Amino acid sequence: MNYETILNKNHTDTFSILKYGFEHKVDELEKFMWTYKKDTPKNKTYSIGDKQKIETLLKVDTKELIKTSIPYSFAIQTTFTLQTPYYSSDDDELYIINNPCLKEKVFKVPMMRGSSWKGALLNAGREIAKEDIQKLSNYFRIFGVGNEAFRGLMEKFTPIEMKLFLLLEGIAISTTDELESIFAKYKKSKAQKGRAIFYPTYFDKYSIELINPHNRKTKAGTNPIHYEVVPKGTKGELQIVYIPFDGVMESNATIEQEAKEDLEFLKLCIDKALSNGIGAKTKLGWGKGKISEIKEFWSER
Repeated sequence: MNYETILNKNHTDTFSILKYGFEHKVDELEKFMWTYKKDTPKNKTYSIGDKQKIETLLKVDTKELIKTSIPYSFAIQTTFTLQTPYYSSDDDELYIINNPCLKEKVFKVPMMRGSSWKGALLNAGREIAKEDIQKLSNYFRIFGVGNEAFRGLMEKFTPIEMKLFLLLEGIAISTTDELESIFAKYKKSKAQKGRAIFYPTYFDKYSIELINPHNRKTKAGTNPIHYEVVPKGTKGELQIVYIPFDGVMESNATIEQEAKEDLEFLKLCIDKALSNGIGAKTKLGWGKGKISEIKEFWSER
């Protein structure tokens, strides 16, 4: 529908134009939805344009970016393959099905946001740090020590464990300190922002999955639910940039050691996050992946 079509309807105000446009879009979607349900083969996978062109437009060149960063900065490019479908809910209210997959706003390419990657890796890092208390230093350096991190750790760790960690970090505490005061001391001694920057992942395929809840009495499906997903077997790439901006007053040897330890910790987090599943519906086993290649790029030292 073009602008001239709207004018030919003799609309006199903005609200009238918007209402007509909305109704027109709904009508077109209903027609397309009927054609889709009638003619679309089940379990068909759709490719999105030229994959190389998409990567050129959307991918960040972390190799070149890291060359201009401060010493002991590094970038990780992790290529992985989905072993189960990936789904993350989009906010498009007008779509052919009720559960569209999250897409990039302009190119409509299925994606996973950088913030979602941070959340998935943060949860994986918390699980790893729970098993090895000394890795909490890597956890705080990479993800920061914001309020959410504090609340999460207060639920996961006991005061004794936190006191032990802070003692290893060189922060003197007394046995009468409460957990809240311990967090306050650590908060004052460390930067709030984490050293890692997480970039989004874009996929070049999508498909449809069906969940059909069964009635307990009739043992038959009553209301099948369609999900637009990125199908298993699709490859994606995770890009992470690590910049030790808060270590300018520390020695080069210390920063180098911290960067190497944080790199290994990030690799563990990526592997665990993909094993647990990324995106939504992870309880159904969706979003699991396997690492096929990891590339590292270091800044000049």
